[in-house]
Amino acid sequence: MNNKLKKTVASVVITASIMSTGYSALAANPAGSEPEAHAVVTYRLTDLLDVEVKGVLNERIQDGTRLGVIIRMKNNSSSSTRVPDYELRVKTSEGIEYTLQPSASNVKSIQSKANTELSFMTVIDRTDTVNLAQVNWTHVDNYVYPKKETLLVAAPITGQPWKGGDTPITDPSAMKKWSESFTIPSLISPIQYTPTTINKESTDKGTVYVVQLLAYNPSSQRETIPTFVIDGKATGKVFSGSKVEQGSITLEAKEEKYIHFAIPTNQDTILSSLNVLTPEKFAAGGAGIGGGAGAGDNPGAAAGGAAGVYNVGRLNILLPSQQTGDAALSYKLGTPMSLDKRSRLIHPDMDVSVIEFHMFDNKDEGSKTVSAKFKLTNKTERPLAVPAFATDLVSSDGYEYNGIRQNMTTPNVLPNSSLTVNYFYTIPVSETGKGLSLKVQDTKTAAPYKSTIGAYSMAIQTEESKDTFALYPFELKVNNWQVGTSFNSNPMAQKAYQYKGKFWLEIKRHDQVQVDPSFSGLLFELYNSSNQLVGTGSGAFTGLNRLSTGENNITFDGGTDQFDYPLTVKIYEQFTTAGDQKSKRLLKVLKQ
Repeated sequence: MNNKLKKTVASVVITASIMSTGYSALAANPAGSEPEAHAVVTYRLTDLLDVEVKGVLNERIQDGTRLGVIIRMKNNSSSSTRVPDYELRVKTSEGIEYTLQPSASNVKSIQSKANTELSFMTVIDRTDTVNLAQVNWTHVDNYVYPKKETLLVAAPITGQPWKGGDTPITDPSAMKKWSESFTIPSLISPIQYTPTTINKESTDKGTVYVVQLLAYNPSSQRETIPTFVIDGKATGKVFSGSKVEQGSITLEAKEEKYIHFAIPTNQDTILSSLNVLTPEKFAAGGAGIGGGAGAGDNPGAAAGGAAGVYNVGRLNILLPSQQTGDAALSYKLGTPMSLDKRSRLIHPDMDVSVIEFHMFDNKDEGSKTVSAKFKLTNKTERPLAVPAFATDLVSSDGYEYNGIRQNMTTPNVLPNSSLTVNYFYTIPVSETGKGLSLKVQDTKTAAPYKSTIGAYSMAIQTEESKDTFALYPFELKVNNWQVGTSFNSNPMAQKAYQYKGKFWLEIKRHDQVQVDPSFSGLLFELYNSSNQLVGTGSGAFTGLNRLSTGENNITFDGGTDQFDYPLTVKIYEQFTTAGDQKSKRLLKVLKQ
């Protein structure tokens, strides 16, 4: 028996490759554990070179079938070794052989003790089913007549070659459950990946699923995350994804980082699983890659050595039945949230809590509004930047509503102090307020998309007293009030009289809490006996003529030609959001 046919077996199965549906994947390891060794079959091609089949492509294209093989070759010698000019062929189950052309980018020699990958491809003029059975290395001696062919290595194809994006991945070892850690077959990389969240976002460019993976380097040296992509699969459709982070990402020993993939879909698409794919390259050497199909029929087949990249499947990740993305924890108002420490948006020494959570009707606008007031507490001895996180409100049936943030002008939270920031959410009138949850979103890590760093179920806050109300860090009580009319001295005024109000307030303030210049103020709306709005006034907690304990005079901008009774005053909390929009929350109704 030819000794070159002898196999060097590292274990019992070939490395999972383009034939990922039939090849075994690497065993998944939890973060922190050492990865298991690659399960591969290598073949001795020469006395110095070992080879293994990284993958096989068998893909139908417009005018034929594209056949491809990716080979990993290792030089075992102590010096550079030339890649031999053996022919690489694939053999079908019918016994037909097809010779594949080498990529123009294949290396000509391999450095000592190094590995390289070689790409081979051809296009055949067949539209029927082609079943590949074997990969052969053949030495052809053209200097004798008739030419002499010697089979050097025959590698059986035991798995199903990759046939394109619609190829189902059915090998149990290549199918992963959600949250199960995995390494990527066919890549010489120890990095382990764990799916953590998948969120569906509506953007100005359409609907996008954002997948977040936690990448972990279990080795004792720096590693670079290899190139791969994630596609989304729905019933009868495949949606191509791409990595959000640009450039290379490195992980130090034992380090972990998040990486993200964006998958644009249709608005009503519900993904059922994800495919993990790796890119492979082939560069044609000049006049196409043979078999009767032109360069336009296959990637990378353009003249002049132009390189083409095609993706091939490695793993399939099953998605959870509920794709809300994040499990919401129960929350008690005022307690610090446990946010993902891997996010660098919020300093680890800054506590984030929700101290107010209200819902009220906007009858004039035909909607409801939920407001959430966050408290940011700096626990250090130095100022910390105010983090510009985003928030989303999630209803009990899974609908998400983006939070609109209060306009902030204060850049830092002072040492050992706190600062408040408001968010409000416009929701349908049909919303009851039960089963709501709140997501805190990092807007920088996966920009332009959001990544969730905390999710909590929230109960709508009820007012404990009819006489007092809270605008943290202030607590207010209306001890007495009256509204009257006075002669309008403005000669241009259309009404002879204007409304003026007096409000005797009791105001308390929590210490060690900053008040931003754009902090909420009070909006006073005045209604006549017919429930018509006749005037508005305002009062601020900062600046000149700010509200204080005792008598506070409020002038309404409306007027009257006749006295009306009874009058009603509605007091709102009002703040300005980014974009100079006004948001308000009803605090109290006063009736004469």
